[in-house]
Amino acid sequence: MRTVLRGLAVLVGLASVLVASPASAVLIDFEGFGNVGTTGPAVTNQFAGVTFSSNPGFVNAVSSQPGIGAGLNFICTASGSINCTQETILTFAGPVNGLSFLQVGDNQSVANTKVAEVDVFQNGVFSTAVNILGDTNFNNPNFVDLTAFNSVTSIRIHAITDPGGLGWDNFNFTPSGDFTPSGNAVPSPVPEPTTLLLLASNLAGAGAVAWKRYRRGLA
Repeated sequence: MRTVLRGLAVLVGLASVLVASPASAVLIDFEGFGNVGTTGPAVTNQFAGVTFSSNPGFVNAVSSQPGIGAGLNFICTASGSINCTQETILTFAGPVNGLSFLQVGDNQSVANTKVAEVDVFQNGVFSTAVNILGDTNFNNPNFVDLTAFNSVTSIRIHAITDPGGLGWDNFNFTPSGDFTPSGNAVPSPVPEPTTLLLLASNLAGAGAVAWKRYRRGLA
């Protein structure tokens, strides 16, 4: 009887912890690559929970140029060397929330003018296109705010009109599931909270039966 009740208490406590624990925010700032020069390695699936890609024949390459992004490094599209004019696509291993990033290196003559678009896909379905605005300061990163969109599964940055191309930096998001280091979604090894509560309910029933038998034995 005591063993059953003890197991019930442990399961209920674990379920409450899982329900209350939020996922941790992820920041991808490319600084870990170090100084790689103007055109560095291609970014694909080095970061947990997200795959970077571009249109055929192009990649997203790390570029080290101090004073342009939020730090030393950002990414630019490249084919051999950077050109910064092609698509940047992020595909998430599972839905994410609170997404934002920085647009860097625009050469606009008029502030708050459109320099690119980002298509937002929620739960695998196209949701909307958001304009990315530039300013007249080449060295000033511009914040792209997609935090109003939940369950984002991918974004596609395209339609770049800036004459010198654009770079991207500081992708920030909060996963709504578990990711492996390779960026693939995997089932959690810990039972879901609903499963734990079901087990707790079953144990409670078993405990009640055991208690009645115990009481009958005392009568």
